[in-house]
Amino acid sequence: MLSKEYTVKNPSGLHLRPATIFSQACAKLDSEIRILFKDKVINPKSVLMLMGAGITKDSEIVIEVDGPNEEADLASIIETLESGLGE
Repeated sequence: MLSKEYTVKNPSGLHLRPATIFSQACAKLDSEIRILFKDKVINPKSVLMLMGAGITKDSEIVIEVDGPNEEADLASIIETLESGLGE
């Protein structure tokens, strides 16, 4: 299992549009993915869980990836977050 801390940079955090884009990107990956935020464990393949977590700009999250392609999947997740998620 790999994990990485990440600071959310989107101006509006993970509201509907960015959460949808992020969730769709995660759903394409084979690894099991978890986002840790405050006291929550979030499945990022669920847009509702992402939106319900209340992740805002400058939030510190931990991304955990476990699976056969975890290195490539973690790199893909970071690349997706860095892309701006449509903003």
